[in-house]
Amino acid sequence: MSDNPYRAPAPPAAPVPVQPAAYDPAVPAVAAGSDSSPNAPAQARRPVEAGSVWRGIFTMLGAHALTMVVGLVAGVVFGRESDYGPLADGDQAYVFVVVGVFAQFILGIVALVTGIGGIIRRDGGKGSGLLIGWVAGIPASLIAGIVITASLANM
Repeated sequence: MSDNPYRAPAPPAAPVPVQPAAYDPAVPAVAAGSDSSPNAPAQARRPVEAGSVWRGIFTMLGAHALTMVVGLVAGVVFGRESDYGPLADGDQAYVFVVVGVFAQFILGIVALVTGIGGIIRRDGGKGSGLLIGWVAGIPASLIAGIVITASLANM
C-alpha cells in the first residue's frame, strides 16, 4: 500500500527546553534597547509629572496671549486707512483679525509638532501639557479676539 495523500501530517516533535543562563548583574545580557524579540520587556516610560503638564498648559496659554498682543500691536501700528500699501482699505480691526488668525494658525502648527513630538519622545507630561494648553486656549483666544475686534472697530 502507498501513503494516503489525504492523511494529516504527523505532529512535530516536542521542543527541547532550554536552560536559562545564570544571572550576573555585572554583565548585561543585551545592550539596552537592542533586544527586538517579542518577549523583550518594553522600554520604561518616564512617569508623567504634574508639574511638567502644568508648565506645558501655561506655556501654551501664554503663547495664545502673545498672539493676541502681536495682533493688537499690528492693528494699532499698521491699521490705518490710506490709499497705498497691501492693506490700503484695512482699518485697525481688520489688521488685528488678519494678523491674529495667521498667528493662531502658526501657533497651532507649532503646538501640534512639539506636543506630539514630546509624547513620541516619551516625555508625555510636556507633550500632553502643550496640547491641552493649546486646546484650552482656543476658546479663550476667540472670546478675547471678539472683544478686541469690537473695541478696535469702535475707535
